[in-house]
Amino acid sequence: MKQSYDIVIVGSGIGGLSTLLYLSETPIFKEGKLSICIVVKGALNETNTNWAQGGIAAVKALDDNFEKHINDTLVAGAYANDKAIVEKVIQSAPDLIEDLIEWGTQFDKKNNGEFDLAKEGGHSDARIWHKEDQTGKDIQSSLINKIKGLKNIDLFDNSTLINAEKLENNTFSIQLFDNKNNFFNNVICSKLVLATGGIGGLFEKSTNQENATSDGVFIANKLGATIENLSFIQFHPTGLFEEGSISFLISEALRGSGAILKNEQKEAFMYKYDDRLDLAPRDVVSRAIIDEIKTQKLPHVYLDATKIDPLIIDKHYPHIKKECFLRLGINIQNDFIPVIPVQHYSCGGIKVNEFGETSVSGLFAIGEVASTGLHGANRLASNSLLEAIAFAKFSIPSLTANLSNDLVTSDNDKLLKLLKVDKNVIQKIISSNAGIVKSNEGLKKALEQLLEIKSKAVESDKFSTTDFEANCILESAILLIQDALNQKVNRGVYFNIDLV
Repeated sequence: MKQSYDIVIVGSGIGGLSTLLYLSETPIFKEGKLSICIVVKGALNETNTNWAQGGIAAVKALDDNFEKHINDTLVAGAYANDKAIVEKVIQSAPDLIEDLIEWGTQFDKKNNGEFDLAKEGGHSDARIWHKEDQTGKDIQSSLINKIKGLKNIDLFDNSTLINAEKLENNTFSIQLFDNKNNFFNNVICSKLVLATGGIGGLFEKSTNQENATSDGVFIANKLGATIENLSFIQFHPTGLFEEGSISFLISEALRGSGAILKNEQKEAFMYKYDDRLDLAPRDVVSRAIIDEIKTQKLPHVYLDATKIDPLIIDKHYPHIKKECFLRLGINIQNDFIPVIPVQHYSCGGIKVNEFGETSVSGLFAIGEVASTGLHGANRLASNSLLEAIAFAKFSIPSLTANLSNDLVTSDNDKLLKLLKVDKNVIQKIISSNAGIVKSNEGLKKALEQLLEIKSKAVESDKFSTTDFEANCILESAILLIQDALNQKVNRGVYFNIDLV
């Protein structure tokens, strides 16, 4: 294994692979003067991108415009967004769609050949580019196919970034663990890109992949990067109600096509909560569902898609139809779908500027792991894939500037000290006290419990990825609770019964 690289990218979702592809289009790469390593925790397609159903938002229709998309984003984000970032991302969106198409993504088209744009909650117009109900899977596969032809790239799959240190010469010494062969690799790089995805592993139930254990936040915090708004957690209103820690997502686009939320009496209820009804922003819909659940005997509500044209179901939602039948034996054209809000997306994370740079020189964060200012206090549907590819492109000038010529091989093989902790206990604490509705008492209790776990835990005598992930979850859980306690007002996804 080569011991030094100009750039190391950690993660193979849309953030990581788009960064790699944009780098491959630079003159320095084409001249063979840029060495890149991409580190993937599992297989290349084991990402949250691969599971993204709805699509990616970008203005296209004649009656739509940037101002509408910008305003929708600001409204959803409770105006806690960075408006300059919102404007930059949304104005870049059409060109980013063209990049995806050029890389091989096949967005759905109507019979007349025009792109078939959908409408989702919080959007004033139809601007969601999609591929049936598996948009992320198509984007993921097209990006993977595109990178296969690249040279000067080293790919290390089934490898976990377990430690990173900043050296005196402004380079990074990073340590990787080969999960298959059980050995460690030490690597030096000039620039380090964290595109490690979400923090779903902090919760008992999530729509994230199982490997989304907040590794990026853990590493960035250890390096001294600023972490912000980690308690701004978006819950998706319609996770399929079933057993297990991973929840299958029922895309918001289904409600965009006419599906209606109903309670135990099979009555529509969103009219009581918001004028936008079933297409209100996700924080509004999630809290409405929780409120309904409190007043009924069932631990879930229903989504009624039976009035949607079967041809639309078969064309646009075949995966959802198939999974509901395989998992629960229901036909969504005839049966109501039991749904409940589940942890879905982290709106905060590692604070970055408009170029994806963190407060640590040479350290970048791209995608869900980052807090860019785009989402504010709540993510507008289908703005996440857009954010990831946007900041991948924005980062390139800074990523390729001032690369170090002093990449001295590291002989640091000192292992990170890990504690022996049970992630299931931590997940229960976070899910019980830092969910959709919080309280000061619950948050303080959670922090006491987490700090007690940390203080009483003994060191692991042998490294394992299980222990590493549990430590990532513990440290990030503490950061999340501390951030939640520092919030002074309710806004967007953050709701504390003791605040206004």
